Amino acid sequence: MRVFARFTPYLLRYWPHLAATLLSTGLFVLFTAAAYWLAGSFLHVLFTGDIASQINQTDPSLNDRLKAVTSHLLVTDTRLMTLFYTAVAIVAAFLGKNLFGYLQLYFISFIEQRVIKDLRDQMFSHLLKQDLGFFHERRRGDVMSTLLNDVQQLNQALNKSFTKIVRDPISLVVLLILLFAVSTKLTIAALFAIPLFGWVIPVLGAKIRSHAASMQEAVAGITSQLQETFSGIRVVKAFSAEAFESERFQARTHAYYRSAVRRESLRRLTIPSTELVGILIFSGILYVGGELVLVRGTIPSGDFVRFLVLLFGLLSPVGSMTNLYANIRVAEAAGERVFRVLDTPPRMLPAPGAPVPGTFRQSIRFDNVSFRYQPDEPHVLSNIAMTIQQGERLAVVGKSGSGKSTLLNLLPRFYDPVEGSIRLDDTDLRSYDLHALRRLFGVVTQQVVLFHTTVRENIAYGMDDVGEEEIIHAAREAHADDFIRSLPEGYDTIVGEEGALLSGGQRQRISIARALLRNPSIVILDEATSALDPESEEAVNAALARLAEGRTVVTVTHRLAAVRQSERILVIDEGRLIAEGSHDQLLRENRVYRDLARQQKLLSTDEDQT
Repeated sequence: MRVFARFTPYLLRYWPHLAATLLSTGLFVLFTAAAYWLAGSFLHVLFTGDIASQINQTDPSLNDRLKAVTSHLLVTDTRLMTLFYTAVAIVAAFLGKNLFGYLQLYFISFIEQRVIKDLRDQMFSHLLKQDLGFFHERRRGDVMSTLLNDVQQLNQALNKSFTKIVRDPISLVVLLILLFAVSTKLTIAALFAIPLFGWVIPVLGAKIRSHAASMQEAVAGITSQLQETFSGIRVVKAFSAEAFESERFQARTHAYYRSAVRRESLRRLTIPSTELVGILIFSGILYVGGELVLVRGTIPSGDFVRFLVLLFGLLSPVGSMTNLYANIRVAEAAGERVFRVLDTPPRMLPAPGAPVPGTFRQSIRFDNVSFRYQPDEPHVLSNIAMTIQQGERLAVVGKSGSGKSTLLNLLPRFYDPVEGSIRLDDTDLRSYDLHALRRLFGVVTQQVVLFHTTVRENIAYGMDDVGEEEIIHAAREAHADDFIRSLPEGYDTIVGEEGALLSGGQRQRISIARALLRNPSIVILDEATSALDPESEEAVNAALARLAEGRTVVTVTHRLAAVRQSERILVIDEGRLIAEGSHDQLLRENRVYRDLARQQKLLSTDEDQT
């Protein structure tokens, strides 16, 4: 019920369709009850020829009144015509039952698909608000599985349950009223057997929920492996690991198969189990009622026939409600995963009414900044104190794993410091509107991210108000226009997943064109040319030079040749800022920088000896 309570607001958004569902459900129940009542009346006419026999005219009960109405509508002068009218009435009742049953399912199906869309849209938007740490702490396949599979399971299970929660209790009440009207004693006898259902349902339901949870975890594992394998397909091919990946995948699908078979076997068991209990009750009532009719004569035979038909009709909603319990247990398992994501608050939200930074005018200052990814992990950066002046060309160098890239990730607030602060023009970055702050930065990384769409859309990514001329101008400035025009469809060429149809240098120049179109105040270059061949690097460096004109540039690299001409170089070692200065100054004064230069053969023998 906790999961259902969380789910209810999504249903209430579509209250007109919900109202139509409830109305259709009510009419479905009435026509169903009428169909069973008329079926009993038909059998009564067939065997006795008179629906109205044994009606108490002086003190009529509900049963007597219903029989009188039925008699008034159906009984004619001949037994054959009475049978005919009764048969027509049964057909009409079942037609009404099926019509409103269809309408009920139609309206709830509309709600189901809308709620799936709403939940996925909300979850996707919620995920986009999470910081990078959220995605580093979770497998992407798990997140994708929750967004796709768990939402589907939750919605289907609860929407299937919704009609049953409304329909089946009403059906039970209506049929029980009719059963009590026909025979109070027999109905009470039947109700004594209900505890049998109360024992069967929870036992099966608990096991169903356990296996449903295992299935959702298995699906998440399958999705994760698919994502990892196809993202790294070149590595799989290079290491001839196809058989290894196939075995891993088969192990995951086998785990899903086992949980699915167990869950479905239990779900399928609920209906026959409850039906068996129902048949035992039905058989017992058949024997007891038969004795009351044949031996004691306390119940008219027509009423007993009608009671049996109504009791048989009662088995359907009872059996359906047992399946309802199984559906709710499935929904509970999926809902826990869905709402666990939705209940994870973003750690980095724009402050309401936060100021919007205009342009970068003075400086960015790190005030004793420290950072770590998890509370129980060591610091990646410790007590960083430095200043980046507006218009400066600054380089950050250090060995692999020293914390260079992490330092730059703090500038556009991909992460926030755990200690200290970063101030842009004397204002803490955390005080600014987050999205406006990030528009000040243009980021070019070694690992270029292109989307499976056209060159044009990749250059203008995230910018809806740019024209064709601006896109082409940015491409020319990035030295990309010539090769783009040589592509099969020019700017309308699909670049493939992650830009797979382009070379590394081409991808990098498109990313530079994207940054140029954004017209940032601050350019961050994170190993932007380290993975390129010399020819591509030359073209990309020309594009980067154009991007850097008139802007503040912060470059992170382990290649000292790329930053020798930088106005100032910072040396990071084991998360600490240990030195800063020009290339020549650092060669003279800093051992770590000199070791890097020696490893990269940038230090002559005379300089090394000096």
